[in-house]
Amino acid sequence: MCSISGLITNGKSPQGTPELLRSAVQRMNAALRHRGPDDQGYSELSFKNAPAFGYLGNTRLAILDTSAAGHQPMLDPESGNWLTYNGEVYNFQELRREIGNEFGPWRSRTDTEVVLRAYRKWGVAAFTKLRGMFALAVWDATNQELILARDRFGIKPLYYATNINGGLIFASEVRALLASGLVSRKLSRAAISSYLEYGSVQAPLTIVEGVRSLMPGQYMRATYREGAPLDLALSSFVDSQSQSQLTVRDREDAVVRLRAELEESLRLHLVSDVPLGVFLSGGMDSSALVALMGRVSQEQPKTFSVVFDEEKFSEASPAKAVAEKFKTDHREVRLTEDRMFQLLPDAISALDQPSMDGINSYVVSKAVKEAGITVALSGLGGDELFAGYPSFRRALKLHATSDLTKEILRTLSSAGRSLLNGSVKRNKFWQLAASKGRPEDVYRVSRQLFSPDTIEKLAHAGASQYGEFPSNGADPINSISKLELRGYMTNTLLRDTDAMSMAHSLEVRVPFVDAHVVNYVQSLPGHWKLNGGSSVPKPLLADALNDLLDREFIARPKMGFTLPLEKWMQSRLAPEISENFENESQLTASGLDSQAVAHVWRGFLRAPEALGWSRPWSLYILAQWCALNEVTI
Repeated sequence: MCSISGLITNGKSPQGTPELLRSAVQRMNAALRHRGPDDQGYSELSFKNAPAFGYLGNTRLAILDTSAAGHQPMLDPESGNWLTYNGEVYNFQELRREIGNEFGPWRSRTDTEVVLRAYRKWGVAAFTKLRGMFALAVWDATNQELILARDRFGIKPLYYATNINGGLIFASEVRALLASGLVSRKLSRAAISSYLEYGSVQAPLTIVEGVRSLMPGQYMRATYREGAPLDLALSSFVDSQSQSQLTVRDREDAVVRLRAELEESLRLHLVSDVPLGVFLSGGMDSSALVALMGRVSQEQPKTFSVVFDEEKFSEASPAKAVAEKFKTDHREVRLTEDRMFQLLPDAISALDQPSMDGINSYVVSKAVKEAGITVALSGLGGDELFAGYPSFRRALKLHATSDLTKEILRTLSSAGRSLLNGSVKRNKFWQLAASKGRPEDVYRVSRQLFSPDTIEKLAHAGASQYGEFPSNGADPINSISKLELRGYMTNTLLRDTDAMSMAHSLEVRVPFVDAHVVNYVQSLPGHWKLNGGSSVPKPLLADALNDLLDREFIARPKMGFTLPLEKWMQSRLAPEISENFENESQLTASGLDSQAVAHVWRGFLRAPEALGWSRPWSLYILAQWCALNEVTI
């Protein structure tokens, strides 16, 4: 696991000299050192067909083959190709055997060298063979082009900006691009709207004007030719129609095959040359990982749970029960209100982009790293795959609603929103009633943070056009699954998990977000995942674990890992947030209307359950992040 950075430019401007470009990459490396404290390096690129310059940078967190043989950027001396790579390819040993000694003896035991040789053998087609998480840049010396690529689910981040001295600059974090000195610290108005709508900026936008995110499953070719400007071409290496080739006879057969897929994914995700642990929240997904580890590994798992004094939010008891059942080396991280107040400045500083989520990941990542762990497994992705969110049941219910009932609801929606609205929940109900009731409507309203009307007041802008994902609608459960995977999981959960874990030089792996597992589960009929409206959460996953986890445990209502922020924001955090919201100049610089922000804050203090903590919290995080990173409108 590492960070990557780099740039190419035509070198015609004063800022395009090799010395200044090298300094910019060194600054990015320095800004990314938390992601890779074990080693760092940079390499100069050689252009033959154009008067251009380029550099690749890397900081390394050594996971596989921790020796100096894994130094990056890595050169393939025979072809002249360079690679800077961030990620883990779990099938690297299989690919290594397939490539064999075609290009001579191997120089390391790293997956980095496997990726480098895979590109030499198959070109961009190699990306389809990589089973894992990655963001990478390859300098193709033969074709004189730079290739950027990102894994199919967007587990690892990759950001870029163009028109930097007529060139391209990229990095693993937005803040590294800012540190280069070649990217303006200007807020994107479209991104502010996107953030207010969803609680995180929807890719390809980022919070910084002119900076874009490479999308999951995408690669970019950047090419200079004599006398021509930089040519950029974006393509996808993922077949949108691809799915598992396994055929199943019935749901019972599907459960058996699912168990096999999960065990295989977990076995691959456990390969590591450094200590490994598991985030154990007490929910079904993380408990599943612990239970399955006993099937594929002989080592005693090390598990970590964040617990609270507030019993309403704490899953300490179920987490402890799982730890005892599977005899793990278990540690509890108790997070009190006072401790949260102490950690908050550092946690906000660790965010690469503002997010209403993520603080919880910072806390558990810090504790895991301090326990000497370098790699941690997370159950992230289980809710998206196995229908764990309320959006799935809402979509199924609307799908079964008659056209006449939908028409009546649409007719009543205008009056309902104006006369019967007294909370966010009711407002969302009437928004959904006014919609066409498609899965994408359910997803958009379910994930909505602020309504379009409120966004207009807060930022003097309409709702963003980003984050709208079409679906085929034929299978509402599978449609919602795709929307949650591409939206909330990628733009919030994976992004925050990456930033908050790598702030502590901790690699987090997500076995549920595996190409084979995802393709297989999405190939199954959606109704199997709710099993006729079963009251058991995620019944398909539950059935695959029925010999490992007690039925009483499986039948527990889903809690979700949420901090007690609603309570804390009315006590210890209240003065801090109030002071922030009274700073009109800071709010204005963050693209927010101070009066509208004050209205939201007063509404929360008056009726916290009706408004919800996430709305004022998201405004606080946005203003704080912008101030800390000196990014202004």
